Amino acid sequence: MNHDYLLSKIHCPSSRKRDLKQWLKAGVLDNGIFEDTKAGTPQGGVISPLLANIALLGMERLVKERYPNKGTAVQVNLIRYADDFVVISKDLKIIEQCKTAISEWLKPVGLEIKPEKTRICHTLLWSKEKSPSPTPIPNRACEFPCTRLLM
Repeated sequence: MNHDYLLSKIHCPSSRKRDLKQWLKAGVLDNGIFEDTKAGTPQGGVISPLLANIALLGMERLVKERYPNKGTAVQVNLIRYADDFVVISKDLKIIEQCKTAISEWLKPVGLEIKPEKTRICHTLLWSKEKSPSPTPIPNRACEFPCTRLLM
């Protein structure tokens, strides 16, 4: 995660922002070896989900502005927690376009969509036990867990 980008989105007194910057740049001690941190947030750190939510603020707006509701019909939904998110739509083209748009939007954040963790799938699964034949599935979902770029 790009530290400068993250800090630009935090609106607080400069003394608090300075403290956060020092915390982000403090480095990490792993197995007795110290490493500087130029980007990213501590994996598993208690504040990491909050920082991811701050950095990704605006992603939902991007999706909703591109695909606004048509009357009462919702074209797309984005559900996010920290650095994981799911895009849901009935239209596969919208899912694919959202994937491209979000990939571009993530670049200045210092994040990327990890292809091996990304998939497009139906949101409902057919169970042979419950029904002898599959029923039409109205929604498709695209799951995009983001990864932190370590530079």
